Amino acid sequence: MRAVCACLIAVCVPGPAFGQRSGPQLEVRGEVIAGEPWYALAGAGASVTAGVYTRLGINGAAGVARTDSSTLSAARVDGTLRFLLDPLRQSALGVYGVAGVSGMYLEGDGWSPRVLLGIGLEGWARGGTISSIEVALGGGTRVSFVMRRARADRR
Repeated sequence: MRAVCACLIAVCVPGPAFGQRSGPQLEVRGEVIAGEPWYALAGAGASVTAGVYTRLGINGAAGVARTDSSTLSAARVDGTLRFLLDPLRQSALGVYGVAGVSGMYLEGDGWSPRVLLGIGLEGWARGGTISSIEVALGGGTRVSFVMRRARADRR
């Protein structure tokens, strides 16, 4: 819970705190989490620069979870840290690691905490956006497609 609060503060603090230069980097995402139950979620979030190589972020998503016998409402909130291997966009593709905490909601069960750990691959910037795919563990195997606002000079 503390990490989620810290990420909320990082996203909301204006100006140069945490090395922020161009405001929050907004994102939208769609994801599938394979496990029992499996989830299909859509969401949004924001991240801020926390150093040359790191970004602090928070995102949330809502959708459905499917068990053997029923479809239930589901949601999740993540507080994340992305570690970029190519923060200055010196190559076309950029690999990054992602770690954080997640709160997952399942209708009937309520909220439960999870640890999130994964890897992402960011593509080319086009039309002011940059897309990436992430594979992570956190409440099951998570595959996410993410579209972020592109920055001119860095990832």
